[in-house]
Amino acid sequence: MQSFNWSDITSILNNPAILSYFSKGCGISVGSFDGLHKGHRVLLNTLVSGSKDLGLRSGVVTFTKPLPSIKNQNDYKGDISTLEQRLELLESVGVEFAIIVDFNDNFAAMTGNQFFDILIKNCNMKYLCEGVDFRCGYKGSFDRYAIANYCADNQIQLSFTNPVYYEIHGHQERISSSIIRQLISDNELDLVSALLDRKYVKN
Repeated sequence: MQSFNWSDITSILNNPAILSYFSKGCGISVGSFDGLHKGHRVLLNTLVSGSKDLGLRSGVVTFTKPLPSIKNQNDYKGDISTLEQRLELLESVGVEFAIIVDFNDNFAAMTGNQFFDILIKNCNMKYLCEGVDFRCGYKGSFDRYAIANYCADNQIQLSFTNPVYYEIHGHQERISSSIIRQLISDNELDLVSALLDRKYVKN
């Protein structure tokens, strides 16, 4: 899988090789993808298959550290997977490239419009795939409705996927990385492996 830093993307117009890589266009999903659980897999399968149908490369924008470790440091229970593991798992489901962001104040200050403008101009993004609860931009203000309007205005194909649920302790729970972190903390590793769709081994 090809990987790029965010700085590569923002300076792409000065790099003919990277510009050529994105010449036929791409489909993108944005997220931390920590652990790559069943919900992530549904999202990424949709991204990969949708990109293939449109004749595009499929890729993700992800982060050096999962965003909750930055935004909720006091409550954070630790990473499920390393960045290297995440990239390997992304490649295993057919994702062709990853753009890796070192989240900082400048990145956090971008609006959703500014962020997607860069992906369109510099990566030739033509397809976007996200979960229905995805938000981005300054303080998460760019929600699914703003994204849908933006994509319609810019002729970007758009797919939203619904959350995936699993029975946990007798209740149907939305699968999330935060729930999996709690289960790891509680040493319920068989359940963690079921939610990840692979055997989990503590780092």
